[in-house]
Amino acid sequence: MRIGVVGDIHGNDAGLKKAIREMGAIDLLLFTGDGFREIHRLQDELKVRIEGVAGNCDLYSTYPPEQMLSLEGYRILLTHGHFHGVKKDLIRLGMAGRDQQVHLVVFGHTHEALCTDWHEIKLFNPGSLSLERSFRGPSYGIIYLSESGIETIINRF
Repeated sequence: MRIGVVGDIHGNDAGLKKAIREMGAIDLLLFTGDGFREIHRLQDELKVRIEGVAGNCDLYSTYPPEQMLSLEGYRILLTHGHFHGVKKDLIRLGMAGRDQQVHLVVFGHTHEALCTDWHEIKLFNPGSLSLERSFRGPSYGIIYLSESGIETIINRF
């Protein structure tokens, strides 16, 4: 399964459209929050299922604050991250993943792309399509789920 991941869009419609084009064929799009209006405007054009969460700037979002997904035999926690203090450290986020027995936690909020392991759990942040903080350019993510495992990739433009 090939999954696109975007978040922290903050009004950058052009960046979102570019990321979607560059992703190519995907089976699912995950949205980590902060850009609900932009995602909502594009959802009819995308013709792909979208699973998302509300970020701290998504005041009128219809998405929940967190979602638990089961895909290809993997348990995935999707969250924006602000309730887990991810700008300070990733301990609470990792513990939430451990408590919910997930294989992967997908989050946003920090505006910095990240692929790391916390004990046996993968933590993945696609970064930001706008206002990114690493000074390496806007980014989005791709997740591959297969029998051999979980692969996460960060793409920048």
